[in-house]
Amino acid sequence: MTLDVLSATYSKRCKVMRIVGSLIFLLSAAGYAQAAPMQAEASRGAAEGAVGASAITAIKVSNVPEEYKIARKMKLRVLSQSLVTQDRSYDVLNCLDKSGKPRELWFDISSFYPGSLGAQ
Repeated sequence: MTLDVLSATYSKRCKVMRIVGSLIFLLSAAGYAQAAPMQAEASRGAAEGAVGASAITAIKVSNVPEEYKIARKMKLRVLSQSLVTQDRSYDVLNCLDKSGKPRELWFDISSFYPGSLGAQ
């Protein structure tokens, strides 16, 4: 095979992988949207009114690394990250505090997430 053929084959494989990755992301987000009522129920168990405990008190951030920095400063161990789309887009970090108690940390990502009305 010539270099041009190899390059074209590689390019096609990269495109396919990007499409597959996008589909996986969309399917996982759609599945999570069905679980949103359970998330709301779990949020009620968190300290009411605590910053980041629910969509209402979500912490506004400008990028994803900022979310993890905040979680570290709060001494939380992040277990997973989920996308929740309601009236705005949110990232929800499922964490454990120092005592091992589960906690959700909500972040308003509408300023930068492409699917949000607030994204520029």
